[in-house]
Amino acid sequence: MGLFGKKEVCPVCGKKVKGDVLIRIKDNISLCQACSARVNMDVALLPQQTAEDIRRHLEYRDQNQEKVDSFENTWSERVGVFTVCMDGNKKMWYCTKNKKDKNPPILSYDEVVSAVYLEDDEPAEEEEKKGVFGSLFGGKKEAKTLHSMKIHVELSNPYTRTLELEAVPVNGEVRTGSMSYKSNRKALDKVMEMMNTILRDREQAEPAPACELQQGDSAEAGSASEE
Repeated sequence: MGLFGKKEVCPVCGKKVKGDVLIRIKDNISLCQACSARVNMDVALLPQQTAEDIRRHLEYRDQNQEKVDSFENTWSERVGVFTVCMDGNKKMWYCTKNKKDKNPPILSYDEVVSAVYLEDDEPAEEEEKKGVFGSLFGGKKEAKTLHSMKIHVELSNPYTRTLELEAVPVNGEVRTGSMSYKSNRKALDKVMEMMNTILRDREQAEPAPACELQQGDSAEAGSASEE
């Protein structure tokens, strides 16, 4: 593009793209700052999005704002810089690290596919709860330094596929057994308990497989024909 060449135009709103480019979508096309500020999806999804995809996403974000406005916080927990809030009545929840975020992505309970607690990206053992006798004669675990304590959540939401609630600051570390470790673990355990409750409720609400229903129907039909 020459010095006096035509400036790039945002494919979503038609306005000229000025200043630093915040978001690029499919075919390396740039969005203007105003449209970029409204987008909220996993970064890995952006290179696949067309202008029409972004328009649909912004409509989705407007609908999300309506959910935010009606959200009633019935449970919340702080994990590192993240805040997790639940609306138990509407079975909705969100996770944000920006207290000033006026439109955090609202997720439904049934969008939670799985959740796992990880230490240094490895599944961690459940905390041992020993009594006095156990603490005296059960030995003491060797302390180790961790650089990550987090909950990894897999989702079925079209724009938010994963969430990672990290308790350890970037480039930080924590020693197992320390007060910081225990505080982080307590908060993470509370969130994991809530995630497990959501997953159990989802399993109970899922309908029986079609094959089982067909077998049941055929059995009833057989008994009716015998009569």
